[in-house]
Amino acid sequence: MSYDIRLKDPVTDETLDLPVKHVMTGGTYQADYDEQTRTFSPKPISEAWLNVTYNYGRYYYDATDGDPRFAHDEISAYYADGTTGPVKTEYGIRGIYGKTGVESIPMLEDMIERIKAKYKPDGEWLITSRERTRYGDKSGKEVDFYYALHHRDECSSEDYTEDISEGPCDDYWEATAANAIRPLYQLIAMAKLRPDGVWDGD
Repeated sequence: MSYDIRLKDPVTDETLDLPVKHVMTGGTYQADYDEQTRTFSPKPISEAWLNVTYNYGRYYYDATDGDPRFAHDEISAYYADGTTGPVKTEYGIRGIYGKTGVESIPMLEDMIERIKAKYKPDGEWLITSRERTRYGDKSGKEVDFYYALHHRDECSSEDYTEDISEGPCDDYWEATAANAIRPLYQLIAMAKLRPDGVWDGD
């Protein structure tokens, strides 16, 4: 699950091309494959497009909550009989959808500053606790979630708490404040290159 965010032409609704190619990567990205080394590497593209994992969503909701610039309406539920739940006001990164690149720059900058103010208040990233689950097979050997999912009857699970830094992390998927900020800088870079574009996503 992710936000698929694009800067589009306001007339044609086509994803805009940036004047330079970039290798800004997110949850998904285009890649080149090297047959000799059997490795993938990010492929330079000119599209004004970035995929951002939902794992960072709570930072975006928190940083924008109550800010009318980020308010957008969402239907609370879609039901099988074709009816829907009530429309409610939501906040978060989707608040830039429908805004031009130039309009979004101060919004994105404010999000960054609010996240930093909460998670790096004295110049040091906070340490926060996370609820985790570890999985083991019959012999007690630790296995990953996907193995446990496919071998439910043979695996056990145990919940535990882990303290982690909200700072930069090599694991893209780890929800930390610093990881959540990185895509916001990337979106600002795109907005500066194509301030005329209009954000769209999902």
